[in-house]
Amino acid sequence: MKRTTFWGRDENDERLVEQIIEGKKTATCTPKCWYDALPEEATEVGEMLEVFSKKGNYMCTIEITKKYEVPFGQIDDETVRGENCVSYEEFRKDHIFAWENDLKREGKKLNDHTIIVVEHFRLVK
Repeated sequence: MKRTTFWGRDENDERLVEQIIEGKKTATCTPKCWYDALPEEATEVGEMLEVFSKKGNYMCTIEITKKYEVPFGQIDDETVRGENCVSYEEFRKDHIFAWENDLKREGKKLNDHTIIVVEHFRLVK
């Protein structure tokens, strides 16, 4: 089974994993340029993933239920809710904060046309 981690604002921020366990977070998004550069194989719908903390502790298992690519400016309500955001504006603000500076350092831009990979999942255990 593949393993994954969810990165928060810093190396001690485990709130995203906590939200998954609480049933509040059911989706994740990644700029396609980063997703394609990941060292592990891409996930597929139906695949189970073991989620680990940043300290290497097993936290839970999730199943990928839906996966697609979409421009950043066309995120739908299901994804906004799945990311545990209360509004489209909150989703944008959170993800601009999380991605924009790192993308700039790589010479890339974050705008409404930036393609992101969206993965929806369910908590298995």
